[in-house]
Amino acid sequence: MRAARIVLSSVLVVGLSSSCALRARYRDFVTPKTEGKEVQLLVTDGQGAALPNVKVEMSEWKNRLVLTSAADGRLTMPVDKKYLDENPVLVVQLPAGMSQYTLALAPPPLPPPPPVMAPPALPTEPTPAPAVDPAAPPATTTPAPASGATTP
Repeated sequence: MRAARIVLSSVLVVGLSSSCALRARYRDFVTPKTEGKEVQLLVTDGQGAALPNVKVEMSEWKNRLVLTSAADGRLTMPVDKKYLDENPVLVVQLPAGMSQYTLALAPPPLPPPPPVMAPPALPTEPTPAPAVDPAAPPATTTPAPASGATTP
């Protein structure tokens, strides 16, 4: 019985240590040279689709932080020396029914497209009035004869 307990304990220790070796750690995403106050991570499923509402927990000794991914699968992780010193394991809690995931640095957001400029309006030139010759007699209009009427 004692031998079985020792074997079971050994298997348990090896199993737990190997599972931690396979998990991501803080320094996989943040280094001392990382600029800024935070980094964006992206959680996706096996086919590359974003996973919303995934909880990622980091904890080592006294510091604990739980992050949740947004609808687009992004989550924001702080850049902090205390986490760099501790290098916590990132524990990912997937939604029910999910078994595969990828946790990676998110690509930077695309810059907003430049504003669409309407083409400049062409200047409209006023239509010039017909030239009037001051020496010409004024134009007169005569009414058209009524139908069936004759002119002498």
